[in-house]
Amino acid sequence: MKRLRRFIAAVSVFGAGSLAAASADGQIALDMVHESVAVTMIDDVQAGKQRVVEWHAAAPTRDYNGVVVQGFSALDDLTGSVRFREAEGWTPWYALYIVRSATDEAFLAGYFGDSYHSGADIELHFEGSGNESPYILASGVFDTRLDPDSDSAEGAAEDAHKNYAVADVVPPKLVTRAEWDAAPFIGTPDPLAPGGNYTHMTFHHAAGFRATTLEEGKLQVKAIQDFHQNGRGWSDIGYQFVVDRGGNVYQGRPFRDGSTTLEEIPALALGAHAGGANTGNIGICLLGCYHPPEGSNCQDQITSESLDAYVTMFAFLGEAYDIPISAETLKGHRDFGSTACPGDSNYALLPSIRTQSLELQQFGSETPDGFFIEQNAPNPFSDRTDIRYYLQQDGMVHVAVYNLAGQTIAELVSEFQEGPRWYRTTFEASNLASGLYFYQVRVDGFAGEIFKGSQTLVHVK
Repeated sequence: MKRLRRFIAAVSVFGAGSLAAASADGQIALDMVHESVAVTMIDDVQAGKQRVVEWHAAAPTRDYNGVVVQGFSALDDLTGSVRFREAEGWTPWYALYIVRSATDEAFLAGYFGDSYHSGADIELHFEGSGNESPYILASGVFDTRLDPDSDSAEGAAEDAHKNYAVADVVPPKLVTRAEWDAAPFIGTPDPLAPGGNYTHMTFHHAAGFRATTLEEGKLQVKAIQDFHQNGRGWSDIGYQFVVDRGGNVYQGRPFRDGSTTLEEIPALALGAHAGGANTGNIGICLLGCYHPPEGSNCQDQITSESLDAYVTMFAFLGEAYDIPISAETLKGHRDFGSTACPGDSNYALLPSIRTQSLELQQFGSETPDGFFIEQNAPNPFSDRTDIRYYLQQDGMVHVAVYNLAGQTIAELVSEFQEGPRWYRTTFEASNLASGLYFYQVRVDGFAGEIFKGSQTLVHVK
């Protein structure tokens, strides 16, 4: 058997003591494998200051030439190795390539090589200074022959996107690859989809690798890229974008047209984040662990800053790349395969995120300082026109259209509405005589009228 080159794992501790088995559904590790495998702890020894732990995994059902493990560990100087049981017996131990989080106990570890195994059991060995046993969150195997070609001359020559006009949504400021000191892409990026037909957006979480500040985020994105390139053997970080808990948005894979801002509507590169569903699929990964069933290290809740960043990103990307937002197009990673990603806490938010993203597309991302009535559009109009207004606070809202004599032509809204937020209503006027009219928005609070304003509109047949 040829010597395998590397093995990568991610581990974190859920407190003192040992846990016997790995999660079957996993997190970020399952972005990178073709079959998940459960592991069972077979040895856990404290030898002086060193903790030594070993796990066994039953044989996968497929050929494979690489392994990925993810978890948490508080051990210092963590090292790991892996071996495989072939027909002639166990192979030698091969060193794992380990990448640790810059801010928490998460780590990734992996190994891949030239030889393929079929029906081969796996054993893992970890050790380090300390007295807390590592916890394996997820593990699996992969076959590099099934990876998409990331250095295709045909793909490199193809125009990767269409230019769609961005209307109202202002995208977040982007932390570029140069700013987080990305390693170069290995090869030439393929287009996200032939002809620019982008079809999906996918919510991921990193299951650890937390970051709130910009400096923490830069370190974590670089660590994930390190693992994806040097542990998994990919051309680059698998995601198109990454978001930290402070709401900072990081460029993942390089843009194919040299863009440096989202305002340029960059040509996106094919990613590696949802096995079998990467074409046309934009992946955004949230740093942190948001799956409480996995224990104390996965108790994160999305921050208001990161939620705002996600809503804005989905609204902007959907508008910029002509992806209508729905339950069929804006998904969590688990919708594409057997994984807990993006964690229960985040997955429950997806219906609200879809709604907020659609509202942002409809009403735009600029926020007035107070109550505001926009000019109706189109104006002049013949059949129908939209009236858009901003509520600074809650109130009983009345919207009506009047002629110049002050007679009511149409009552459009009469209901309690919440602020602060934008609203839009439509005035149907196909039977209205041509002429000049005006519409009024009045807001009543507990103590009486708190706002009243109007705009003129012109109807032509």
